[in-house]
Amino acid sequence: TVVVSAGDMIGATPLLSALFHDEPAIEVFNEIGLDFNAVGNHEFDEGLTELLRMQKGGCHPVDGCADGDPFEGADFRYLAANVFYEGTNRTIFPAYRVMTFSGVKVAFIGMTLEGTPTIVTPSGVAGLTFLDEADAANVYVQELKRRGVQTIVILLHEGGVQTGVGDHNSCAGISGPIVDIVNRLDDEVDVVISGHTHMGYVCSIPDPKGQPRLVTSATNYGQAITETTLVINKRTGNVVREASTAKNILNARDIEKDPRQTDIITKWKALSDTVGARVVGSNAEDIL
Repeated sequence: TVVVSAGDMIGATPLLSALFHDEPAIEVFNEIGLDFNAVGNHEFDEGLTELLRMQKGGCHPVDGCADGDPFEGADFRYLAANVFYEGTNRTIFPAYRVMTFSGVKVAFIGMTLEGTPTIVTPSGVAGLTFLDEADAANVYVQELKRRGVQTIVILLHEGGVQTGVGDHNSCAGISGPIVDIVNRLDDEVDVVISGHTHMGYVCSIPDPKGQPRLVTSATNYGQAITETTLVINKRTGNVVREASTAKNILNARDIEKDPRQTDIITKWKALSDTVGARVVGSNAEDIL
């Protein structure tokens, strides 16, 4: 089993996390056991230097470590296949990572939407170049194929929307950027885990050879997780796509709270109550 996410795991977070530069969110995902996270647009809200701190750790340069403990950074690996240092061919994070399951290599390519600079404060993306999602992915697919990797999963912070009355496990009239991107991906890409649009869907969109390809999205705010089961031919390393499945499992909040997560939340809640109670401004008259 591998646990992955498609971006926006920090930034635009509740006060409890946002007050502390999302160190609480990173601690939560470390405890969950997240393996890989594709960068999303919100990962750039506080700029590249701060995003690198999220990966590597270290106290905030201005506010320090609010809880009194060293911030160790993310145990999971950020991936950024289409985000480059401006004027170079060097990505800010690795483009992909490969894991081996029972002798079979499985690659995970991570990226954000090309339009990230249009929805992030300019200072947050200064000095960076964002490339077309499909074009960037296809370059690395060829590299992976040369390495003998046949099973390829893309974590993409871009998505689509359903029409009509589709539920979280349907694909009713899927539209949006994800459709064009998926249609232009190399046929060796087996699964696309998408995000950004806050929608839930499980689709099968044919690849250029007409073979089914899973495309999923797990809604937003932790409302669901997508459980994907890939059946892989150990001899060839290829996914048996007709036998592979995905489903969105809604979070019903009907199980016992995890004690270690509760400890993290309790610690930061006490700190956030103190900081949140500080008066930073006041208004003497009604604002009409």
